[in-house]
Amino acid sequence: MPKISLLWLAAEASCFAAFRSGEIWLDTDGNPIDAHGGGFLLDGGVYYWYGSARNGMSPPCCLDRGVNLYTSTDLYSWTHRGLVLHAFNSSTDNGLSLERPKVIRCTGTGQYVMWVRGSALASQLLAVATSDAPTGPFRFVGDQTDPFRTVARGGPNFRAGYQYGDATLFQDPRTGRAYVYWRTRWHQTGFRGMELTEDCTDVRPESDTQLFATPNREAPAVFFANERFYLWVSGCMGWAPTTTHLYTAPTALGCFNCSGLNNSKGWLVGWQPPPIPEPNQSGNQKQRNRPGVWAFGSQSTFILANPLYRKGSALAPFVYMADRWTPKNNVSFGTYVWLPLFIDPQNASRVRVLWRASWRLDNATSPFGARRAPNSSVSVT
Repeated sequence: MPKISLLWLAAEASCFAAFRSGEIWLDTDGNPIDAHGGGFLLDGGVYYWYGSARNGMSPPCCLDRGVNLYTSTDLYSWTHRGLVLHAFNSSTDNGLSLERPKVIRCTGTGQYVMWVRGSALASQLLAVATSDAPTGPFRFVGDQTDPFRTVARGGPNFRAGYQYGDATLFQDPRTGRAYVYWRTRWHQTGFRGMELTEDCTDVRPESDTQLFATPNREAPAVFFANERFYLWVSGCMGWAPTTTHLYTAPTALGCFNCSGLNNSKGWLVGWQPPPIPEPNQSGNQKQRNRPGVWAFGSQSTFILANPLYRKGSALAPFVYMADRWTPKNNVSFGTYVWLPLFIDPQNASRVRVLWRASWRLDNATSPFGARRAPNSSVSVT
C-alpha cells in the first residue's frame, strides 16, 4: 500500500467519534493512547488526561517512563503532548514507577498539583509535583515520599506514616477544598481520607479519617451529586477484574461506611445490588461483544461529569472511566473502558453503569427516566 494511504488510514482511525470500550484507542497521530491509571482535569474548556506511560514495557514488572499527557476538547479525539513528569526509577526505596497520577488546580495557589504513587519493591510511596501550567513540565516538590509521616504508624518494618496505595484527589465543587482518598495497605490503618493543605502539596493531620476498616479497596474515584459525595472503589485482584463498591457521605470526609453493608468478616461490601451488575446477572450476561465478567472486565480510575448533561435530562450525568489491564500485551499495557453512569432521580442511592459497545455523550439514556429529584445537582473535578 502506498505510504500516503497508510498515513490517511492512521489519521482517519485516530478521529474517534464514539467511545468503544475495550478496543485500542488511537490518538490523533494514530498511536495507541498510553495513559494508564489516568487522572482527568477540565481547565479552560480543554480536557487533560494524565496517565502512566507503559505501552511496550515488559511484564511482569511495571516500570514505566513516567506520566504522559493527552488533551482533547470533545473527549473523543486525544492529542499526545508528551511526558510531563519522568519516572524516578531507582534501585533504592524511592520508587520505581509513577502510577495513577491525579492533577488538580489548587484553589489556594493557582498552581497545578499532581499526586502520584511511586511504587517501590516493598513499599508504596507518594510523590508530589507542581507546575504553573496544566501541560507541565511538573517538578517534584522536595522529598514528598511520605507526607503522612506525622499522623500514624504504618505497617510493621516501615517508618512512621501510612503507605500510599491506590489513591485519588478530589476538590469540593462548592468550596474548592481538596482531599486525598487512598488505600493504606494495612488492616490497622484501613482506607482513609484527608484534606490537603492550602497549597495542596501536603495533608492536614487533624483531618485524618478512616473511611473503611478494611484496606482491601483500591482504584478510588470520587464524584459529587445530589448534595452528597460518592466514593467508588474496586476490590484488590492485581491486574484481574474485580468487584465494584460504592459508598456515599454527606461531607467529603463523612460517614461513608454508614452507606455500606457488613459481611461475615466485618468488611464493608458496598451497596447491593452493586453499581455494575455481577457476572451473569441482568445487564452483565456474557454475550457477543459484551464481557460477562466483573465490572465489564475493568478497574476504575476516574469518574467525570458529562458536559452535555443538564438537570432533568435523560443523558448520563457521568462517565465511568476505567482500565482493562493487559500487561502481557507488548503493544498496549491495557485498553480503556468508558461507560455511561446513571443516578436514579427518585433515589440517589441507586447508581448504575451500563454496558455500551459504542456510545456518545449525547445518546446514552437513563434506565431510570429523566425525572429529577428536588434540589439535585451534579459536579465533579
